[in-house]
Amino acid sequence: MTKRLTQMAGVAAISLAAAASSFADIKLNDNFSVGGYIVGSARYTKSDPKTGAASSTSTLDGDAYKYWTNVSFAPVTGTLSFYAGGSGDPQVLDAYATYDVGGGTKITFGKFLSWLGYEAFDPVNMTQISYGWDAGADFAFSAPNIPGYHSGVKVETGNDSFTVGLAVLDSVDPVFLKGVPSKGDGDLRNGPGFEGMFTYKGVKDLTLFAGLTYEPNSGIDTTISCVDVWGQYVLGASTFAAEYSFRKHDGKNGNGDQGISFWLVEVQQAIDAKWAVTARVSGVSNDYKGTLTKDPSAMKLTIAPGVTLTPNLSLLAEVSFSKYKEATLDKSTFVGLQARFKF
Repeated sequence: MTKRLTQMAGVAAISLAAAASSFADIKLNDNFSVGGYIVGSARYTKSDPKTGAASSTSTLDGDAYKYWTNVSFAPVTGTLSFYAGGSGDPQVLDAYATYDVGGGTKITFGKFLSWLGYEAFDPVNMTQISYGWDAGADFAFSAPNIPGYHSGVKVETGNDSFTVGLAVLDSVDPVFLKGVPSKGDGDLRNGPGFEGMFTYKGVKDLTLFAGLTYEPNSGIDTTISCVDVWGQYVLGASTFAAEYSFRKHDGKNGNGDQGISFWLVEVQQAIDAKWAVTARVSGVSNDYKGTLTKDPSAMKLTIAPGVTLTPNLSLLAEVSFSKYKEATLDKSTFVGLQARFKF
């Protein structure tokens, strides 16, 4: 969900993007800038269950629409964004202000995106169409393995070699509105959530990230914690990346205990100034700690070529194959073509 992702500058030329704020804004004056994107796709999915007949779905629709405004009155900056998913219903996503203390330290308060996760929240920053953990109904608790939006206060400090951050939040896990992980629970009576991160860039072309979250009481007598680590290395026209995250639910008196693991390994290859391709292998597994007789797992293989048509318009295709164990499904296939327009 990003956070930060390797962003193909035009899909083809691979370069490092720092965060969602790295979008190329349209500068209105010294204090205001705006930007946005429109993304739509055609998708086909075939699912083969363990028992029974195979089924398929196909769609042709808009995936996401986003518009944001950045305001700068040094040392304070602010960001407000409006987002609509496939339903087309708009909602506020980013709504925060940042105070630059100086010396590399910044304080942010409001509603913002989690630091955790290698794959991007915004589809225009993705090098594939689908996420590595898309794994079917048997993994309903796996998608939030990487948090989304939440509200609170965060402090970041660092230099060109490293960044350290700590956040106090209304909740770690997001509340899904209209299918989007777009806010926290807005309630501190059940206790706050905490998030920390460390990013290292002291070696040329290498980025290392470690992040964690902890929420002692999620409101359902469950303590939730997550650790996420990833690394990326750029070698010429190739970018190599790997990620591992582990999420743990500790239920009251052992009820609902669960462990969720997710990993990915991928290579992004620029072919020329317009074309690039990404290959990814990813997996997810659940350990339900005795609440179920079987613990499902899945592995996913993805190939995603992309082409830049103009600086504002690109196309991305994807073919993915997933294989399941101890799950309702036996295997599934996904084929998609996505158009991305940025302004």
